[in-house]
Order: sequence, then structure tokens, then C-alpha cells
Amino acid sequence: MKSITPTKVYMYAVVLAGAAAVSAAFWTMPVDRVSMYFVVLACFTIGVGPRMTVQIPRFKSHIAVSDAFVFLAILIFGGELAVVLAGVEAYFASRRFCSKRFTALFNAAALALSTGAVVVVLRALGLYQESALHGHRGAEQDFVIALSVIAMTQFGTNTLLCALHDSIKHRASLANIWKEKYLWSFVTYFVGAAAAGMLVQVADYVGFGILLAVLPVIYLVFLSYRMYLSNVEISMQQAEQAKQHAKILEERGAELRDSEHRFRSAFNYAPIGIALVSPIGSWLKVNRALTDILGYSGDEFLASNFQSMMIPEDMGPALVKINQLLSGKTANAQMEQRYVHKNGHTVWISWSGSIASDASSEHTTLIFQLHDITDKKLAEERLQHEATHDALTGLPNRAYFLRRLADALQKYRENPKYNVSVLFIDLDRFKYVNDSLGHLVGDRLLIEIARRLNECMRPPDMVARLGGDEFVILVEGRYYTEKVTRVAERIQNKFTKPFEINGHEIYSSASIGILYASEKHRTSEDMMRDADTAMYHAKRAGKGRHEVFDEKMHRAAKETLQLETELRRAIDRRELNVLYQPIFSLESGRVVGAEALMRWKHRELGDIGPDRFIALAEELHLIDQLGQLALETACRDIGSIDGLLEAHPEFRVGVNLSCRQFVGLDLVDKIIGTLETTEFSARNLRLEITESVVFEHQDRAVEMLHQLRHLGIEIDIDDFGTGYSNLSYLTRLPVSSLKIDQSFVRAVGEDGSGTEIIETIVSMARSLGLTVVAEGVETKTQLSVLKRLGCDRAQGFLLARPMTREKLAELMSENDRLVLPETLFDISTVSVIQ
Repeated sequence: MKSITPTKVYMYAVVLAGAAAVSAAFWTMPVDRVSMYFVVLACFTIGVGPRMTVQIPRFKSHIAVSDAFVFLAILIFGGELAVVLAGVEAYFASRRFCSKRFTALFNAAALALSTGAVVVVLRALGLYQESALHGHRGAEQDFVIALSVIAMTQFGTNTLLCALHDSIKHRASLANIWKEKYLWSFVTYFVGAAAAGMLVQVADYVGFGILLAVLPVIYLVFLSYRMYLSNVEISMQQAEQAKQHAKILEERGAELRDSEHRFRSAFNYAPIGIALVSPIGSWLKVNRALTDILGYSGDEFLASNFQSMMIPEDMGPALVKINQLLSGKTANAQMEQRYVHKNGHTVWISWSGSIASDASSEHTTLIFQLHDITDKKLAEERLQHEATHDALTGLPNRAYFLRRLADALQKYRENPKYNVSVLFIDLDRFKYVNDSLGHLVGDRLLIEIARRLNECMRPPDMVARLGGDEFVILVEGRYYTEKVTRVAERIQNKFTKPFEINGHEIYSSASIGILYASEKHRTSEDMMRDADTAMYHAKRAGKGRHEVFDEKMHRAAKETLQLETELRRAIDRRELNVLYQPIFSLESGRVVGAEALMRWKHRELGDIGPDRFIALAEELHLIDQLGQLALETACRDIGSIDGLLEAHPEFRVGVNLSCRQFVGLDLVDKIIGTLETTEFSARNLRLEITESVVFEHQDRAVEMLHQLRHLGIEIDIDDFGTGYSNLSYLTRLPVSSLKIDQSFVRAVGEDGSGTEIIETIVSMARSLGLTVVAEGVETKTQLSVLKRLGCDRAQGFLLARPMTREKLAELMSENDRLVLPETLFDISTVSVIQ
């Protein structure tokens, strides 16, 4: 805790004593004397008095009018009112030059105490009566004594309190401090008391009201007198300065000659360029450093002018600054501008100029100091370029693009005919290039793409790289909107040609979102948001295309954002359901398994298709939780159907695994943990994967699949034929079945045509010893053709729609009649092309 110093203790004591004095005076003051005259006098004392001080020439002391008014209050209105007035006036006067409120309180308390002491002494001497205080006839001697007592007591008490404070604070002799700092102030108290005596005599003679009426006149006289004293002081100072100046002129005679010699030496050998220039721009004198900076000799300088060496674009601003110097509007001017070196290259120079002689004379000369800042400017330009451009491609970066876009939007708002458009470009499957060929090739590809994008631009347009594989184009000015779509088409055409990178021939494509600025786009962020939305619509629509933004996309984006939140909540609350689509053997017609299908029935939006929420789960990195929920639910549901697996050991439930689930290294452990938790047998589980799993994760995915197959879990390739079908991959994988994608099944015509791909897949599966399962069977013709071609199993709406666990249990327990109606397998009426 911070200790209180003796100075603070003393100040607190004085403040408390002063407060007591003011309080006592306030409570004992005669109320009948608080008249309008006193209020006017108090207002004038507090508001004007502290500002009416006059310094006595050649002395430190000031005559303060407020002291005279306090003394006048003692003489006319009594000591109590005077004590209160003194304390208040001292506080406000102190606040004018002191920011510390406590110090102002100390000064107010000191003056209140000294005024109270005056009243006490007057009473003790018997002078505190109207005749003595007003100088009535016969009491003239008492009047003079009373004024002297007022001045001496106020002076002694106030200065003693202040000197004691300084003595405690500085630990110095009280007597010395009082003599050095406060003795001289007696004259101010004497003049104040004399003025109060004069004023009370005038008030008794002409009336106090008239005296108050002439207070403004007194204030004006005071101002005139203070101005007179100021003029006297100035005259005295000027006389003194004249003497000093004459002496200095005598002393500087020899110094000027030495100074001129030093100036010439400093001028010629200064490390910076220095030049004297005439008002019309002619070089009058240059030093060696300046000749080195610009490459011209001294004679070549003197034969030319200031302007001839400037870059023309910089001449206007420079001449404006020089004219300001010559006209006297400024004493100094600075500027950074470009000059032409004798060899022809540009030199950046920072110059500072001023008048070297009297601007009113006929021989006005300008003096310039010139610094070569070329290296600094080049470094600044490099830093500026690095701060606003992408290091890899050299294109403008996001920050610079957003500034340009904001400027363009401002022009659009000011001029309705000024158009602004944004093309948001995202490369398709760029990640595969980095993963397969390495980041070095990926970086080279980005550089080549940036070059091709620049080739598609108009001169005023700008292409920038936002980061990663995202680019953006700004089109602004007066143009038809069709020109923007033509830019997108040119970009797509550029991407049809392969890129040759380090011996690799790489094909790439881009999804492009196009946005035309509207009144709804107030900021550059609004523009980027909607252009990005249009780009994602192009990507979801099949990639390698462009889409123009409309409000439907915005609503869809908002709905997607809502679905993101709802999907997280639905997964956490296990609100998604699992339905089971039976899989039939085409040889026996019996149900040999079922595929578990996730379904989401939203409480407001209704049924949301799996193609939508599964893709959303993959984007939000929720697919692990969703897949885990599907696997756990399927194992519990199938395992809970009484007698199903015991009576039908060949029954398998198929659960889809997303490609994204193979990113985590703990996938196999999670599946094993689920089987143990649900007590479900691994031999009754099928995991369905797509071919992209192997393509994207390669050796790691193959190893995981082998671990799962070793547990007894069967592996199916789902949607076979739509991805990266490769026989070499199939030979490496522990695959049990190939599931023909429903698009190939739908291609089968009513006359039995369109079976070529199915025949190829069946033939491939037979050669590898794999089972073939057809998806999406919806017609009898399709079913008959599949059976005819040797397909092993099938699923689809013709056979059975997805159903709940309870419906599946009923189907499996109907007197063990698992055979489909014979009519579905009667192919005698179907013509199959051989």
C-alpha cells in the first residue's frame, strides 16, 4: 500500500481547516446581507477577477483585482461572506492554471483561512465595525489602520501557509523559502487593500449600485492599462535587444568571413546534392555530389535549367511547390520526383527547397538539397508488388483485387452506365494433380493457367489469384453483359488444350461463376459471395462449365446453410433413419441380403434426398459420423430380427462407405468396435465402396480393405463402371462383388438392346470369380435380360422398394417363402437380342 507523504498530510490538514472555516462562515453569515449587489460582486469576482492581473514592470509581482474585491466584501458585506467568496474564487482561479483538483482545493482553503484570520484580527483590535471599515468622519485613522491590518494579515497568513508547504515538500528552511519566494508579493496585497479602501469610499459617496454599473468600464480601463504596461515592457525589451544587436554586429564582422568560407567548403564537399537555382529555374551553382547523382558536369548544369532534367509527368506538382516558395506561402517545400540521368535512366530524388535570400529583393535565390532515393523507391515498389501480388503466378492477390472491386462498385453507384462483373473460377480436380504428380507440377500448372487466363482478358480487365486453385476476374466499364459470358467461353476453350508440364500432358477444366453487379451488392464481399455461389452451382452441375448467378442460387445457398446446421443436429440426435432394400438371387429368387440406405425426413422441408445430405456431410467433414451412424444402426436392426441370421446364414446387409472415410487411419478400428458393441457377426456384413476409393487413397485403401476382408467382411464395388474402372486395381482388391450402376440397367431398351456394357462387366466378373449385382431394376425386360446375361443378383423397385426393419422382418418370416412371383422370372414372352 502506498504511504502518505508529510506534504500530503499537511495539505489534507489545510484543506480540512479551510473547509471548516468556509462551513462556519456559511452557517453564521448574516442572510440579510446576501443582496443582489453581493451576488453581482461575487459573479464578477469569480468570473472576471482571476483574469484581471497586471504585472508590475521589472518586478515579479502582479496586481490581482480579485484580491481587491475580496477585501471590498470584508469592508461592505462582512467577514463571513468574504470568507466564502475568497474560498470559491481561489478554487476557480487555481483551476485555470492547475489541472490537479486537490491542489486547487488547497489554494482555496489557504485563502479562506487567511481571509478568516483577517476577520479575527480586526475583531481582536476592535476595528470590525462600520465606522472603521468605511472610514466615516472621525474614524479616518482607524480606516487606514484597518486597511493595513487587512493587507498585512492576508499577506502573512497566506504566504506562511504556502511557504510551509514548500518547506515540507523540499525539506528546506521556512525562512529562506518565505524570503525568496513570497516576500515580494506584499505589494499585491497592499495595492489590493488600497483599491478596496478607495472603492468603499466611492460606494459610500455615489452608492454601491452605481459602482457595480461602472464595473465594465473598470474592466476596460484595466485592459487599456495592461496594454500600456505591455507596450512599456516591449519598448524596454526592444531597447535592450538593440543594444545586444549592436554588440553582436560588432562581434560577427569577422565571423561572417569565416562563415562564408565554411559554407563554400560545406557546399562543395557535402555528401548530398546541393544547388542554388534562380526563380526561373536556371542552375546557378551545383556541388560535386549533384553532378555524381545525375551524371552531368558542372558546366552542363549551368547551361541548362531545373525543369529540363525532370520527368515531364512530375513537372507540374514540382512547379506548384516552387511557386509557393517564391510567393512566400511556405518557407520550405519537399517532394519526391523523378529525374533523367545523363545516360537516360530514371533517378528518384527527394528534394527540399527554401529561399536562400530575401524574397523581396531583386536577387532572390532558391537553395535545394537533393538526395538520391532510387534504391529506396525500387525496394518500396518491390515490397508494394509483393504485398499486392501472388508470389507464384505474379497475379494480383485477394487484397488488391478486393480494393479494385470496391473502387469499381463506387463507380457503378455513381454512373448507372458503368458495369461491373466478376467471374469466380475454381479448377476441377486440381487436388488429383498435386496428389499424383506432386506440388511442383501443380505449381507449374497454376502458372500456365494464370498465363492462359491473362490471354482471355480485355486490357482494362483484371485477373487475380485468390489462393489455392481459385482465380477471379474483374470486368468493368461500359460493355454488354454478353461480353462477360464470351470471356467465360474463351476460358473454357483455352482449357480444352492440354498443358505440357515436365513431360506430363495434363488436361484441366474449370467451373466458373458469373455475377453482374446490382443495387443489392453494396460491398466487394457481397459480390464475392454471390460469384462464389454461382461457381459452386456450376461445379455441382457437372464441372467444366459456367453459371450466371440468380436469386434462386442465393436462396439455395441460404437453404444449404440452414441444412448444415440441421444436419449436424440430426446426426447428434440420431434423427436419420435407415431403410433396407432387399437384394434377390436371380437364380433362386430368394432374398439373400439387403442394402442399408440412409434417409432423412426433415420436420419442415420433408424428405431430403441422400444425394444431397450425403454430399453435404462430406463437405462438412461429418461423413465419418454419418457412416458410423449407418453402420451401427444397420448392425443393431438386422441383429435384432429374431432368427433371421440363424435361419438364413447367407444373408448379408450392405452398408456404404464414403471415399472420405478412408482419410482417417482408424476406420478399421471403428468398424471392429461397432461389430463388438452391437454383437454383430462380420460374416453377415458387406461394405460397399466406389472405385474412387482406390484411385484417391491407393495403397492405404488396399491395405485397409484387406484387413476388413480378413475379418470375414465382404467387399462390394458399388456403381461399377461409372468411375475409374481398371482391371489391375480389381486384381489387387479383396472384392466379393461388382454392383452394376443403375444407369447401365436403365439403358436396356424394351427390345432388349443396350446391353453391351452389362455384358462386359459380367464377363470381367466371371474372369475374376466375382459375383455381379444389378442395381435399379424397374422393368420386367431389364430383369429378364439380366438373368439371361448371367447376372447373379438384383435389386430395384420392380423387386422391392426400400423398407423399414419391421417390414423386412415380415418379408423374411412369411412362411419362409422367399421366392419372388414366378411371373417375374417368366422370360418366354421377352425377346432377348443374342
